[in-house]
Amino acid sequence: MSTVQDIMERGPSSPRRSECLERIRAVILETLREDGAHATAVPGLMLYRWSVKRPSRPRVYRPSLCVVVQGEKQVWLGSQVFTYNPATYLVSSIHVPVQSSVSRATASEPYLALCMQFDPEELVDLLGDAWIRADEAVPETGLWVARMEDQLLDAIARYVDLVRHPEDVPYLAPLWRREIFYRVIRGEGGQRWARLLAASYANPAHLAVRYLAEHFRDHVRIEDLALLVKMSPSALHRHFKALTNMTPIQYQKRMRLLEARRLLLSDVPSVTEAALSVGYESVSQFTRDYARFFGLPPSKDVKRLRLAP
Repeated sequence: MSTVQDIMERGPSSPRRSECLERIRAVILETLREDGAHATAVPGLMLYRWSVKRPSRPRVYRPSLCVVVQGEKQVWLGSQVFTYNPATYLVSSIHVPVQSSVSRATASEPYLALCMQFDPEELVDLLGDAWIRADEAVPETGLWVARMEDQLLDAIARYVDLVRHPEDVPYLAPLWRREIFYRVIRGEGGQRWARLLAASYANPAHLAVRYLAEHFRDHVRIEDLALLVKMSPSALHRHFKALTNMTPIQYQKRMRLLEARRLLLSDVPSVTEAALSVGYESVSQFTRDYARFFGLPPSKDVKRLRLAP
């Protein structure tokens, strides 16, 4: 697979690519008059607009295809950095806590992007037997970046244009959504995505990630998780870290803290309630973990975020 630097240095866009990018930009600018994120009526499609750079912030990436049509974004998974822009796209095959930042955006040329969330089940029937290799010795990292190809971008542009034509969504969205994922699998890096998708149903480390993503509030012993996915605790630790760049305990803690922050920013009235709702038994331990991860105690962090532009 090409490096991000190789991809960024391949020269100007083709006329077809420029046209597709402009079509997507027009829909996003028409839909989002101000900065923010917007959930559309098109299945799984989110649109984003930011007119200033956004500093690195923790968040959870879900299984999704992410595309930048103007600007640039960076995502950190442990020590690995993934950069994507209009020449590339990013795929997340798992639920994983990351750090992300908008690294290129201005008022005159705002960051514009989209994200298509997916359920791996909807893609399995696209994978012929020749693609499926779920017996990898060590799982590959659950995030990756690849070069955007013209046919894929054209299919994405048609899908995004359904925002303007909601009456067509029931009929055309399933067809074009399937085409998009087909183009990814057939394109650069598609074999890797196919392996990850197949592994998500057969590889024990993927099963462990899916279980923790759904049960991060529960008390989960590593020994019990290893038994559940039929691995030894040491093997689970090694494979889980290869996939997520963190241990199972680190993964669960970050999922809890990110959900607690979301709750505190929405409708949960107290730190105690947020701590208990995400699985902490000790509020003082929650406060220490929260401050260590976000840099401020819960109340101060939430106040800062609410006052931020």
